[in-house]
Amino acid sequence: MQLEHQKDFDVVVLGGGINGACLFDALACCGYRVLLLDRGDFACGTSQASGMLIWGGLLYLRNLDLRSVSVLSRARDRMVRQMPEWVTPQFLRYVRAQRGRPMWTVLGGLWLYWLMGLGCRRAPRSGKSFPELALIKPQAVENSFLYEEAILSQSDSRFVLRWITAHLAPQHIAANYCRARGQYNRVDRCWHLDVEDQLTGRNYPIRATCIANCAGVWTDQVNQEFGIATDCRHAFSKGVYLGFRRPEELTSHLIFDMGEHDDVITCVPWGQVCLWGPTETAVDDIAEGYRITGQDVAWLLEQYNHRFRQTRGIDEIVSLRCGIRPLVVDRDFRSDCYPLDLSRRQKIVRDVDRPWISCYGGKITDCEHMAARAVAMIRKMSPAPDGAVPKPALTEPVQWEQFPGVPDPVHSLAWCMRHESCCTLEDYLRRRTNISQWVCREGLGKHDENEAHLGRLAQQLAGGDAAGGQKLLAQYRAKVQERFDQALTSAGGR
Repeated sequence: MQLEHQKDFDVVVLGGGINGACLFDALACCGYRVLLLDRGDFACGTSQASGMLIWGGLLYLRNLDLRSVSVLSRARDRMVRQMPEWVTPQFLRYVRAQRGRPMWTVLGGLWLYWLMGLGCRRAPRSGKSFPELALIKPQAVENSFLYEEAILSQSDSRFVLRWITAHLAPQHIAANYCRARGQYNRVDRCWHLDVEDQLTGRNYPIRATCIANCAGVWTDQVNQEFGIATDCRHAFSKGVYLGFRRPEELTSHLIFDMGEHDDVITCVPWGQVCLWGPTETAVDDIAEGYRITGQDVAWLLEQYNHRFRQTRGIDEIVSLRCGIRPLVVDRDFRSDCYPLDLSRRQKIVRDVDRPWISCYGGKITDCEHMAARAVAMIRKMSPAPDGAVPKPALTEPVQWEQFPGVPDPVHSLAWCMRHESCCTLEDYLRRRTNISQWVCREGLGKHDENEAHLGRLAQQLAGGDAAGGQKLLAQYRAKVQERFDQALTSAGGR
């Protein structure tokens, strides 16, 4: 590991989700010596569980949160202009039911939304005839409205990696599966940290001028470990998607009015699957938020079968997708309100007497805005080196390979191990590729038909050691049984 040689940094970023990754990129471009650490894999939390939508915050109009809509719309359009290889404009179709919101209310809201985006996207329009109409029950649709947002062309987790891998160099280090402990030394005005590599058990002492806590839903937990107090905290909302085989007729994102809480539910075409969801469930702790229950699955199936002609059963579920939305609230917040009623604002809090900032909230769409605000605050604690560093080219030659059940080639495991810090089967199947979301039971197959193939990949991860590969495969199987099989069993299947 490069930490054997590089011991001093200007900034340590804790957390390799979208906030931490984008801040890592921004600091590296400014010339800072920056270290990014994540206790798990990069993008292993909320940043791997989105609907892959880059949007301007249409739903926030319901709370008249015009500032968030304006900020997110500008961020969306900037990404479309500057990152065409990653972010693609896409029409979404709002499906209005016979007893849904009044037609002119919906169309008026979409036009207001378009105007708040300064007309940068294609204008909204209505239409009663569309290919997906053959999939929907007649009572679930009276007419529809098209409006343009943008989507991630690959996946949310690969989008996070895009910010990290562009800057790996001796002065810019990103390390996953590493835990940091330590304290601030008021004599030399530096943080003295002990970084533990949780895969090898090795420890590396490092020193940093400033720390940025970008741990996402774990932000409060990390602050507590380092004795940092803030005037806000995160409230949590769990979002679950079901993945089904994508019907050929489904080519557009479908947005259905839920009929309650002014919320919507979506059907998202993504490769060979479609994602149905998400839920919006307030939870009290992180462990609860990452646990998919039978109730989650049953509710989503009920909502799907209420709207679509083809009835879906538990045995037709290809994948499950679960994440936690970190919502910024005051420290003394106590409420049982619907999570969508809470603001999706972002907030960056600076400690009063130590060089430490905490990043709260944030979304993939406005990750650059969050990073820019954090850099401005860091500059006050640790001035940037003279001269900005040009941003490296983001394209690298990629090696490809085939995986059973996935028609197109995927990034090869060997390439991901060399270039993207891929350490486990889950890293590869879930975040370096989309295999675990596109192939049943997280890549194992409905009847374990891919077990031998996963065994070969596991042995490759173990450096060719057969026994080590079998151990890695057994660990992965146990996780699949816990996350996927048990959730479906509790919902009444299998």
